[in-house]
Amino acid sequence: MTKTYDTRSRAEILCAAHFAPYRAAPRLDEIGLRELRTLDRFFMFAGAGRISVPDLADFLAFAADDASTRQLENLRTAFDRLLPAGTPVLHTIRDAIRAKRGRSRVCDGRGRDVLAADPLMVPYRELAGFGELNLEELRVFARFLEFAAARGLSAPSVDDYLAFSADVTSSRRLRALKIAIDTLMPGNPAAHVVLAEAIVRKSAPRLSRAGTVPRPVAARRVHLAALPQRWRARLDQWRTGIVAVHERLPAESVIDSMEEVLREYARVQIDAGAQVEITIEGIRRMEASRTAHAKARKDPTYAQQGDRPATRHTAVMRLRQFGEALGIDRLTLEAIRAHENALRAALTSVVPLKFGRFEELPGLKETWRLAHALLAQSAQTSRRQTKMRLLNEAFCIAFWTLIPLRLGDGQLVWGEGVEFDGDRYRIDIETTKEDEPLRGRLHMRLTPFLDGVVLRGMDPDHLGHLRDQSLADRITVLRDVSGKGLSREYPSTVWRKHMGTGAHIARTRVHTELGKLGPEGVDMALALAAQRDARTSLEYQATQVARAQRARGQEMMDGLLAEAFGHKGAEA
Repeated sequence: MTKTYDTRSRAEILCAAHFAPYRAAPRLDEIGLRELRTLDRFFMFAGAGRISVPDLADFLAFAADDASTRQLENLRTAFDRLLPAGTPVLHTIRDAIRAKRGRSRVCDGRGRDVLAADPLMVPYRELAGFGELNLEELRVFARFLEFAAARGLSAPSVDDYLAFSADVTSSRRLRALKIAIDTLMPGNPAAHVVLAEAIVRKSAPRLSRAGTVPRPVAARRVHLAALPQRWRARLDQWRTGIVAVHERLPAESVIDSMEEVLREYARVQIDAGAQVEITIEGIRRMEASRTAHAKARKDPTYAQQGDRPATRHTAVMRLRQFGEALGIDRLTLEAIRAHENALRAALTSVVPLKFGRFEELPGLKETWRLAHALLAQSAQTSRRQTKMRLLNEAFCIAFWTLIPLRLGDGQLVWGEGVEFDGDRYRIDIETTKEDEPLRGRLHMRLTPFLDGVVLRGMDPDHLGHLRDQSLADRITVLRDVSGKGLSREYPSTVWRKHMGTGAHIARTRVHTELGKLGPEGVDMALALAAQRDARTSLEYQATQVARAQRARGQEMMDGLLAEAFGHKGAEA
């Protein structure tokens, strides 16, 4: 039987009636989505069995189909954040976890008092976090101290941690040790750098599900192999960089866009029984097909998708560009160009969707305050997963506000795209937009956010060491709590969550704000967005910018930020 995966959001899960008594709980938001799903399943299990106060047998019955303790551990984490300290069920769930694990290979029966009296524990028992460790974590920490003392270890390596757990097959012992070290000495890199690497190496590799479900065949495009051989040859030449000396090589993103349009265009011609060649009649035929398909959509969310004026204009422009590269006859090209110009002229009478979203975007001042608020929250939370999420979100809001990268350029890497010159961070990347370079020193206002993603919640005293290590190891700037790089769509996910639209809107704001300053501002906006064509700038600006561009005497982006916060708070 295939196991169904729960894909509901937090909001959908919390709508269930059994969560009603807990919706006002102060730490409900700290429960991770995985733990929340497990808690939801347990509430349904308890409701079906009419269980009001679960005992050990109830918990074991709930997890009977699971060979591991993961479900019970998820429940323990959820209960710890949902229920007041001292609630009996908090002890019961821990008893159930111990019962589920069975007998450990290393049986340590020492109690808390005995462990605290151990001479090796003297430097740690007065620390604030000592009382927060549960008995299992305290026992593991005590055993590690004995292990390290016997071998004279002062700075354990990954291999040392692996040797400590060599007699067990899982990484559970190392994970308990990581909790103990982080609780006793929060912000110490030993737990989140060296020990984290040991845990990754000790853990069984997770099999990727990518590619297990094949993508459906495109219904409105032909396969690339079905395009005329001459078309495929030209695309191949561009992708391999084989062009004449006088010919300009399109950007990779332009080639991708062109290929998609050509495949759709060919499908329409084949379905109509027409010759697959670029003609004005073929373009009209494709536009009619798009209009018919858009009208057939029932979901209002996708109304007019693919048939909006800007989309039609882009498609015709790509076909005209490809037709020029193929060398089709001059009269056909002129007819297509005239149609393209007519579509471009029609754009002025339509308010693009992005400008509607731009009008609802928080102002520059509110955006910057949001980024700093997220950064401050990350320092106040103790849950590491939440801390890393807040740090990454703060970085994405701040960085994309000043450097409006495309998603294809946003997977930054320390030591390759982002450097440190001893005083300031620098960016040096080749953008996907016509391979335009983007390089230079990053604004000082971005420094606390870059420092934050370097430190990953650790003590600021380790900033220099962790930054040097990140630069040397060439690791990605945006990573999750396990150290895995985040997807290229992550910045847009963050902007959509906090700003109501994807990160692409940052380019609209840069062009709008700097466009108010006149030609110099337009040039600066083009540089920040890694663009060449000033006409592109006009396409990114909201309608009021045409008048605002006549204004003079204002400063650039730095001045806009200083004006938003006042001179004293400009660096805040």
